[in-house]
Amino acid sequence: MKSHSASRSETSIEERVQRLHASGIVDLHFDLPMDLYEKRKRAGVLATHYLPEFEAGGIGVIGAAIYIEDRYLPEMALGVALDQIARMYAEVEKTDRFAICKTYDQILRACAAKKIALLITMEGVEPLGEDLDLLRVFYELGVRVIGLTHARRNAAGSGGIFAASGSPRDGLTGFGRDLVRECERLGILIDLAHINPKGFEEIVDLTTKPLIVSHTNARKFYDIERNISDEQIKLVGQRGGVIGMNAILVSASEEKSTIDHYVDHIEHVIDLIGIDGVGIGFDFCEYLFSQLPESVRLELAAKLTQPHFIPDLTNHSHARNLTRKLIERGFSDEKIEKILRGNWMRIFEELQ
Repeated sequence: MKSHSASRSETSIEERVQRLHASGIVDLHFDLPMDLYEKRKRAGVLATHYLPEFEAGGIGVIGAAIYIEDRYLPEMALGVALDQIARMYAEVEKTDRFAICKTYDQILRACAAKKIALLITMEGVEPLGEDLDLLRVFYELGVRVIGLTHARRNAAGSGGIFAASGSPRDGLTGFGRDLVRECERLGILIDLAHINPKGFEEIVDLTTKPLIVSHTNARKFYDIERNISDEQIKLVGQRGGVIGMNAILVSASEEKSTIDHYVDHIEHVIDLIGIDGVGIGFDFCEYLFSQLPESVRLELAAKLTQPHFIPDLTNHSHARNLTRKLIERGFSDEKIEKILRGNWMRIFEELQ
């Protein structure tokens, strides 16, 4: 039987969690458009499938990432990307609980109205081909964050591989450099997630605004080039940027894929660049992985790596578990608010 003081302590923690989630937390990377596209023959997926999880987790802003699977490359990349955006707009029209936002003020208004703000991002610029003019088209449609690559190579550059070394050693292409400059001119945030080390270095040199990494982990704990090194973390910190912590690549071992170890990654970034430099980029995709045929799952594991999902942090309804763990680890409410929301909101002011 629990003591009265223990029960009161648990109540106090839950009150803190509720208060910290009241304004809505920010997750800057979620493959929502891809799934809406694959379920395009079903109406109302956003409201029936996703909304309950978002509400349970107290989610306020989602970075909704356009991603083109290998099977659609190269010929269908542009069409599928446009269709993914079309599905987002069509689904948002069916419910008053979401808003696609293009500016910081729109995000603020959506949050104030208790709507979930969807910020369209792009993971890999395959939809652009080598046509820089298409960047403007996607900007007008609402894309405000762009990562140049996934793990593969494209017209802009190469991704970091899921191994300690072996990524292509060359940096951005001429198209990639032009793309980075045009993103800064338009006001599109450049996302350094997935880019190979040389490409990372070149983007740093080409840009002047705060650097962001929407979803990654510390190489100190999981040494693969897809993750971010201490030197790279420091570069992001020096430019006043934010690094979103990924809930998948926490460890190469299943045993260490825990919320505690996820918080170790957060603490490592804080130790290097301070509390203002870390946010959330959950990259929840167990549901996508589980939908794939076993042969495809095995193929992906061989090409990339075997994902180890954190049992109590696999979807947005679990977000409060992270907040409880941060409280347990001694983080103040002010610091937790920055991790869950404040740091990304500061970056979003760049969208003005």
